[in-house]
Amino acid sequence: MVDSVKNYGIAGVSANVELGKGGPQIVGSDSSKISLQDANGNAVVAAVAVGTDADHAVQKSQLDNISQPKMQYVKTSVNYNSGNVAIGTTSSNTYIHSVVVESGVGSWTGADSNTNITVGDVGDTSRLFTGFDPSTQSKDESDHHYTGATQLNAYVTQGGAVAGTATVTVWYSGEIS
Repeated sequence: MVDSVKNYGIAGVSANVELGKGGPQIVGSDSSKISLQDANGNAVVAAVAVGTDADHAVQKSQLDNISQPKMQYVKTSVNYNSGNVAIGTTSSNTYIHSVVVESGVGSWTGADSNTNITVGDVGDTSRLFTGFDPSTQSKDESDHHYTGATQLNAYVTQGGAVAGTATVTVWYSGEIS
């Protein structure tokens, strides 16, 4: 026997659609989100094919196989009398994880309490690194997210130093050019 379908003039479906009697449901929580649930309202897993276009969902295996580095670094050398040294410019959505400042071979001759290196931007010159110690390597877990292009700089205050070098390493995700 052939089942007949009756439309009764219905123009569409409701926000929630049940797939078969007592089956999983597509639940529309608002105009831009849906959830997939079982008959009891518990979340269910949707199978996703391999994404091939920019607007497709992707499988976890595709994310696991990304070959570009997830975290990168940029190094800059500074001297005791360098003043402001450009490190690079972040792109939108660049995340700074940490900054390491390491004194060069030898010591910072004549360094005093006024001798310092900070790392940041024009809005906050020590946003990413403060408190340089010329006798050791120092690390600052800055954890800062730049939402737009921002110039990063190392700011060297000479103080009493008459010699010395340091390497500034910025660890980030995103792009610094």
